[in-house]
Amino acid sequence: MRKRAFAAAFAAALILAAGSSAPTFAQSIYGINYIGEHAFPGSARYRALGLSSYALIDSSCAIPANPAAMADLTRVTFSLVEIMSVSNVRSGSESANVSRFQVPSVMFGVPVRKGLVLGFGYLTQFSGKGDFAFDYPIENGATAIEMHRFRCGLFNVPLTVAWRPVPWARVAGAYRIERGSIENDYQVVFRKDLYSTTESKRVRSFSGSSWSASTLLNVHPRLQLGLGWNSGVSYEGDETFTYTRAEFDSVAAWRFDLTSAWEAGATFGISERWWVSGHFWQRSAPDTRGFEQLTGSIGDERLAALGVERRGGGEGGFFMRAPLRLGYYENRWHLEYPAGRPVDSRFITFGSGFGLPGGPGQVDLSFEFGQIGSAGNNGVDERVVRMAIGLSVAESWSKRKVAR
Repeated sequence: MRKRAFAAAFAAALILAAGSSAPTFAQSIYGINYIGEHAFPGSARYRALGLSSYALIDSSCAIPANPAAMADLTRVTFSLVEIMSVSNVRSGSESANVSRFQVPSVMFGVPVRKGLVLGFGYLTQFSGKGDFAFDYPIENGATAIEMHRFRCGLFNVPLTVAWRPVPWARVAGAYRIERGSIENDYQVVFRKDLYSTTESKRVRSFSGSSWSASTLLNVHPRLQLGLGWNSGVSYEGDETFTYTRAEFDSVAAWRFDLTSAWEAGATFGISERWWVSGHFWQRSAPDTRGFEQLTGSIGDERLAALGVERRGGGEGGFFMRAPLRLGYYENRWHLEYPAGRPVDSRFITFGSGFGLPGGPGQVDLSFEFGQIGSAGNNGVDERVVRMAIGLSVAESWSKRKVAR
């Protein structure tokens, strides 16, 4: 894959020529570089609270932001979170609409005994994709289209143990099997039969493992604190190059590192129904090994979030009984574009939820409105509307009756 292919691909996506020959679809327009957009784990309730509820104890979901919250599950619980979004990307006088869906995250929580829960499932960490094309100039007057196809994703399979040794403390540890891939496909398609299509493809498949530890403390009936740490991970994998002429194909080893991250949160009860929550997460800038073209363009990533929740009540009409959640968060990406200018996303959020009729379970909804990047700082901005739906269903262990 030529260096020009990568540079042209990223520049073309940021310029977003509205009349291009193919539509653009991406997790974020900035996410086509590096390994995509960061998908913070957590339920739809967590998202409605602006990603702030890391220290939330009364969770009935198997995908809490803090795995230690799973220690309170008393039934076998299955949880699913699906995120969908639409956006408008602008650069100067050009704009384009973008639609995207994230692969759902799913988790099972299985109580071994009271206060001891095992968890396993599938969580998306990063994801992105892009398909776009633009005219390719040729000196002899022939015309062609330069086409780019980008796919990336990083997911993990967590094996979690959550334990509540005393009523006021919960702890959790998780071992994560991590897998991912990054695929760049570059083609030059000629409009005349006199020329043949040329293609080059670069596929990087990588794998690794990591672990994390977290705690959740109920220091007062109306004050909860959460702390967490995630280890760094070194990914190893294969890098495959394929070209129109097979004699140029090659295979090489590839490595990529992510540094460790830490986070902290707090939840405070103003009254029995009104609660305020906050969350801070940070990871230092990773090495650019494997992404040499980004040298000087990678910085620390951090998240700062704040939320307010009016919890469900038992009196009044439906809207008075239903929970109300509001939040705000800012996420500074690892990516800097141009070099030295960080990419920031800022979102306001809201949502609610309701119990499943006829049995234990919960459906939560969240909506997010915000912007990624800025035209003044980054040369392009993306205005985004997201919706997330979360489903949790639970069932008690039971013994099968044997007919006599």
